[in-house]
Amino acid sequence: MALKTYNTRIGEIEVEDNEIIYFEDGIPGFENLRKFVIFTFPETYPIMWLLSLEDELVSFPIIEPKLIKIDYQVQLPIEIAKKLDIENINDAAVFAIMTIPHENPENATVNLKAPLIISKKTNKGIQYILDNEELSLKHIIRDEIIISQQILERQIKEVSKISKKTKKFNTKFGELEISDDEIITFENGIPGFENLKAFYVYFSKDTFPIQWLISLENPDITFPIIDPILVRADYSFELSKDLVEYLNINNPEDVKIFSIMTIPHGDPDNITVNLKAPIVISKVNNKGIQIILDNELYHLKHNVKEEIERSNEIIKKQAPDNERGA
Repeated sequence: MALKTYNTRIGEIEVEDNEIIYFEDGIPGFENLRKFVIFTFPETYPIMWLLSLEDELVSFPIIEPKLIKIDYQVQLPIEIAKKLDIENINDAAVFAIMTIPHENPENATVNLKAPLIISKKTNKGIQYILDNEELSLKHIIRDEIIISQQILERQIKEVSKISKKTKKFNTKFGELEISDDEIITFENGIPGFENLKAFYVYFSKDTFPIQWLISLENPDITFPIIDPILVRADYSFELSKDLVEYLNINNPEDVKIFSIMTIPHGDPDNITVNLKAPIVISKVNNKGIQIILDNELYHLKHNVKEEIERSNEIIKKQAPDNERGA
């Protein structure tokens, strides 16, 4: 494969011919540009970048729309499918362009009305406007994610009722029906609560992104938890080989990571999160463990407000432009 060097918004990159995506009609507003490439930053994934190979100032943050709106669907007219040589849905990659305001990244939006359709067979692409009045050019991402979480939660519950036996448990959130494969087993308990082994991660739309690790043996024991990446954008650590084997982990997608929060009543400015001792849960064998990280950057009580402000600065630096997207 021929390898060429291109100047782009993110700097000089090397691109093989078979990585180039051709938009024969350009992209609305940029009709003169035809050649693009999708670039992935590990630091910003699942947000990726559609980079012009003809104008180094042009780039678009993109994302798979189903990650934002779980029930998102695209139906292509026959003539568009033929033009791109798409025979079935597996032949197409679908992306949505984001708009990320530099000063207010929390107000990022996504264009679900006009997705990018790219043929995996021919690398031909098109931005296609969907005939769906429920979709718009600027969906607020945080609102769509919450809606999608609700849909997914409802679907999971329906599947559980149909296909799995459930038991009733009394918790701080009332009586819950929980199936055996939803129970997280902490064989060593949690420090301070070593006698408790069975837990469940409870999702509440009223408190999201805060979730709840609830004991199924003592209804008085409940921990507010959160995905630490939502608090500290550059949070990372490595698991030991022994833990990887214990949790039966084959790839990063096999685990869920949470941090326990401390929420002082009536004092939201002083909510803290424990980044020193994350909760690691295996999706493979439903085992959980709280580990202590050997990293001086992390401690037991990080101020959540300060960490989010710090993370926003990191995100601003990663964004290649003040506001890109259509």
